[in-house]
Amino acid sequence: MNLERIIFRSWFYLRVGYGTYIAFLIGFVSNIIVIYKLAVADTSLVSVFPHLTEFTVLAVVIASPLSVIIGLFHMRRTAAFAADASVSMEANPYVYKIVPGKEREVTVPGDKLTAEEKQELERVLAKADKLLMGHSVGLNK
Repeated sequence: MNLERIIFRSWFYLRVGYGTYIAFLIGFVSNIIVIYKLAVADTSLVSVFPHLTEFTVLAVVIASPLSVIIGLFHMRRTAAFAADASVSMEANPYVYKIVPGKEREVTVPGDKLTAEEKQELERVLAKADKLLMGHSVGLNK
């Protein structure tokens, strides 16, 4: 593996690890602390939640299943996830998307192609056939 590839892979893993886990944990904990201080500690609710610990436990018990339900709803019931996946696929140059039934037949003016262009067309059509059969095209690991 070359150094440039290692650096960019490490940069990707850093962003995923930090964004998914560390920033989430820091944000969740800081929200609990701020909400406790503003909504509980300086109000009459301090008699219900005398310590941050009780408030945190209740918040986790309520927020966790609620977040799972909202996430499931987002993934299965809204068009937002489908749109996000579609945009991600369109923007990714390493993913080929084949839509069944779309552009099944392509016509090419064969008499106007040079021999080199015909060979290139044959290579492209062979790759398209492999993709249609579910095989990969391009660099293999």
